Amino acid sequence: MKRMWMALASALIAVGAHAGELEPLRAADVNALFAASRGKPQIVEIWSLDCSYCRENTARIVEWQKKHRDVRLTMIAMDPIDDNTTALSQVLASLPLPPQTALYANAEAIPDKLRRALDPNWHGEMPRTLLIDAHGTRQATSGLLQPAVLDTWHR
Repeated sequence: MKRMWMALASALIAVGAHAGELEPLRAADVNALFAASRGKPQIVEIWSLDCSYCRENTARIVEWQKKHRDVRLTMIAMDPIDDNTTALSQVLASLPLPPQTALYANAEAIPDKLRRALDPNWHGEMPRTLLIDAHGTRQATSGLLQPAVLDTWHR
């Protein structure tokens, strides 16, 4: 019974966030989020309201993704969703994100728990981008991305 509820929760996480609405994300949900794009490449952009380079990095990714529609884009804000829903939604609405972009924000009381679940080698610097190929292999980078990095990864 517990497995059935976990499978249902995973399916809802994978499908629900595609509506373009900001969804809460907990550490326990991260594996389902990664598995949702199995078979397709995915860019997971981790950002924050107070990150000075995050919006520029997102704009670079979105511009690159226009030529690579097969790549799923997932945005994860590390800001607490309970305290920042309005501000996060306003920033996301101002970005030229494709309508199918999955949008999440931190729902953990202790942000490090979500950080470790997303990338155990990440120390909190932003922007943090996880590049996940169709086989599920992950590559992580911090800072502003150059299109050449995305091109090399996507080959």
